[in-house]
Amino acid sequence: MYNGIGQMDIENVPEPQGELIVKVLGCGICGTDLKTFLKGHHFFKPPTILGHEFYGTVAKAPEGHDFKVGDTVVVAPYYECGECDHCRRGVPQLCKHKKYVDGAFCEYVSVPVDYPKGIYRIPVERIGAENADVFTLVEPLACVLNGTEHLDVHENSRVLVVGGGPMGILFALFYQQQQVPVTVVEPNEDRRSKLQSWGIPCVRPEDADTSSYDNIVVAVNKADLVADYVKRVSDGGTVLVFSGLKKEDAIITDSYSIHYREVTMTGSCGFASAHFRKAYEMISAAPQHYRRLITHRFPLERGLEAFELLQKGGAFKVVLEP
Repeated sequence: MYNGIGQMDIENVPEPQGELIVKVLGCGICGTDLKTFLKGHHFFKPPTILGHEFYGTVAKAPEGHDFKVGDTVVVAPYYECGECDHCRRGVPQLCKHKKYVDGAFCEYVSVPVDYPKGIYRIPVERIGAENADVFTLVEPLACVLNGTEHLDVHENSRVLVVGGGPMGILFALFYQQQQVPVTVVEPNEDRRSKLQSWGIPCVRPEDADTSSYDNIVVAVNKADLVADYVKRVSDGGTVLVFSGLKKEDAIITDSYSIHYREVTMTGSCGFASAHFRKAYEMISAAPQHYRRLITHRFPLERGLEAFELLQKGGAFKVVLEP
């Protein structure tokens, strides 16, 4: 239970009510969870249960439902309504009428029984139950897939990812899987070494020659970096603001680059159900390619320790297991 900045406690809570109940087997800690723990968040008022990157087994289901008790599933934390103006205009990730599930740093979660676009069966018979925790990465990969749609990657493109955190690495793993040349900019030597061992080129910020990259993903929440890479991206290139910035942060953009060099600066946020499905399919097809991002697993009762490890930068992706 998140009880305020720096406060995470194990508590007994009432069992969730509903016709469709999922027993949580694992839930990833995302950057928003960590940010909330360290600084608070206007979306998450304590006391509340955090966690939205989860998978589990169906513990209860109505008769005749698409899923039955015992199925191993991955559940989207939300999906769009499909009927509002945003959905009809082709930006369902910005839907204002999404259906949500509650936080998953717990044992059981209630899922709306009419959640057709938000729950998928995990092929444990093919990948093995011991590898199923890779599906905690479906939601963050879905966010990455939304981001890739805002870039302009073609046959001769080269992608530069600024920031070797979990989301930046997911961009790199995605483009590596697509056989698109990709390089990561990361100041931490240990992270650089790990990424290079996976066959992903990784350089220090001061060594990054950006002139040959036509697509740059800024996966670090620093507005000044965005402005810097707008100046440095290749002519006709695109800079994606992926990491969330403070509402009051201003990006002072180089107008010369925007106009005379035809540089595009764009942003992305969240995912739509189509992104979630595609991410599910990609991870189903190559689970080990993505699973290496998960470096630590903790039982739920050691959740505070897990958050402190992430705070110190000692892990890539951490999964809490009830």
